[in-house]
Formats: sequence, C-alpha cells, structure tokens
Amino acid sequence: MPVGPDGRIHTLFTHNPSSLRLSSVDPNLQNIPRGAGSDVEKWVKEIFVAPVGSIFWERDFSAIEAVLVGYFAGDPSYIRFAKLGVHDYLASHMLGRPADLSWSEGDLRGYFREIKSGHKDLRDNAKRVVHGSNYMMSPRRMHELFPESFPDTKSAARLQGLYFELFPAIRRWHRDLAVRVDGTKRRTGDAAQGDSIDPWTLGVCYAKNPFGYVHHFYNVLDWEKINNEWIWSFGEDAKRLVSFLPQSTAAAIIKKAAKRIFYDFQEVGETLRLLIHDSILGECVEAAVATCLEVSARVMEAPIPELPLDPKWGMGEFLTIQTEAKVGKSWGDMR
Repeated sequence: MPVGPDGRIHTLFTHNPSSLRLSSVDPNLQNIPRGAGSDVEKWVKEIFVAPVGSIFWERDFSAIEAVLVGYFAGDPSYIRFAKLGVHDYLASHMLGRPADLSWSEGDLRGYFREIKSGHKDLRDNAKRVVHGSNYMMSPRRMHELFPESFPDTKSAARLQGLYFELFPAIRRWHRDLAVRVDGTKRRTGDAAQGDSIDPWTLGVCYAKNPFGYVHHFYNVLDWEKINNEWIWSFGEDAKRLVSFLPQSTAAAIIKKAAKRIFYDFQEVGETLRLLIHDSILGECVEAAVATCLEVSARVMEAPIPELPLDPKWGMGEFLTIQTEAKVGKSWGDMR
C-alpha cells in the first residue's frame, strides 16, 4: 500500500454502493484483507501502528443495521433483541433452549454471553441466517455461499423458516415495502366504451430514508397473469430496495456523528482518521484517550431525532444505538 510523505496511508471515500454506504478505494481500508478474524487480517492490521506517545481509539455502533431493520419493520421486540443479541436469541432456539422475551435484561445478557462463548460455530450460523434473511437472501444462496454452515438448501430453508417464525414482522416488511414502492396501479378506462388499453401501468418509484436520501427502483415486483388474475413475485430490485433503508440510514447516522465530533468537539475531531462501516477510528495522545471515548460515546449514543419511536413501545421518544469502544497501539491489537 502506498504511504504518503506524512508516513500515513490515505484512502478515498465514495458512495458507489447502491445502498449509499460509504466505500473506500485506492486503497480499500474498510475491507482488506478479507476474512474477519483471520490470521492474515491480524497480520495486515498490525502494520498500522500509532506514533510514539499516541494510541488508536475506535468506537462502533452495536448491531446498527439489525436495530434499523427492526425499526423499519415496526417491531419493538426485534429492536430489543437486536440490542441484546438477536444472533444469540436465534442460536438459543437452534440449541433447543430458547430465551424468552419475559426474562430480565440481566438474565438475557448472561445467557447470551454463555452462548457466545460456548457455541461459537452455531452462533456464527445464526448470524448468517439473520443477516441473509433480513436482506432477502434465498436458502439456495445461503447454501452456495456458506456450505460449511448450511450443507444443503433444505437445512438453510429450515433455519430461515425458524427465523421468520420468530420475527414475522421482517417478512411482512419485505412484502409491504416492495408492494408500496413498486407502484403498479390499475389504469383508468371504460371497456364498455370500447377503450382498448393495457389495464396495468408499472410505476418507476423510489424510496426515501429518514435523512432524505432518495433511491429510485425499476423492477421491484414481477407480474404474471395466471388464470385471469395478476400475481406478483419479487423482482430484480427487491433486494436492493430492502437493503437500502437500513444501510443508507446507518451510513447517514455515522456520517452525522463524525461531522458533529469534528465540528463541535475540535480536540477530538482532530484525532479522527477513518470510518469503517459502522465504526469511527481515531488516533490521539495517550493522555487524551479518555476524552475521545467519552465524547464519541456521548455523540454516537445520543437519541436520533430523524428516527422517532411509537410512544406505545415505551422505548423513549427517539431511537438510540448502543456502542462499544476499544483502544490499542496497533490496529491489529485493539482491546
């Protein structure tokens, strides 16, 4: 990777992904090397070292996209489990020892810690089911991408079915959003007057996230006439539509947080170095790390006015996202 005259590697951020997530190019500092948790990833990250007397700090949003999926699906129970560990909740059902929503938060966290430490492979499988199903990945595709987790399409379909059974609001959200954005409407006309028209028009419609990001979609639903009745199925753009809302909203949240840190807290803003999907990475002198962690937590965990909550949910006025922090002398040794 090319190093600048200041001894640092510089990247360029773009908005290339359809979901309007930030991407990093020339070089890519968000996704290299591939393979989270691998030895190669650790070796490469260890070559990024803070200057003498300085330290890296990082704070990331916890399960931000899962929380946002629950928000857009209108399911407060899903939001709660997303914040506590929706992967662990699904894993508990896969183990045959299901956690229960009526348990206290302390009991749930304790049980989820046990699953996380004692059933890592099973939890990884649950994590793949959650992320894949939230964004409409088919069981066949889950099997193709992760054959070690899903040895056949049938096993993937069984676990996905369990997930949607636990959280039916997710599948309902997929359907309702696609039908609304597709925009297919019956044309007006009077057959009795001899009007010869196609009775349907396909709208080229759009979605707008709570921060005002707009994305147009052209083939959300496919329509087929069967036995004189029009039947729809998900089209080519359905997956892009479903992923757009949580992913673009997560991107807006982290960009707004970074902007506020930079402009409102100059001493911390000057330490910012990199945005990595759902985390903010900085570099500061060791004496300032407590301030950086405190300010970043205050900003990133603040209520988000663009995301109001239903008062009936009893979860406050606006959505909040929890965070976790770590520090280290090298990027590969953050704790």
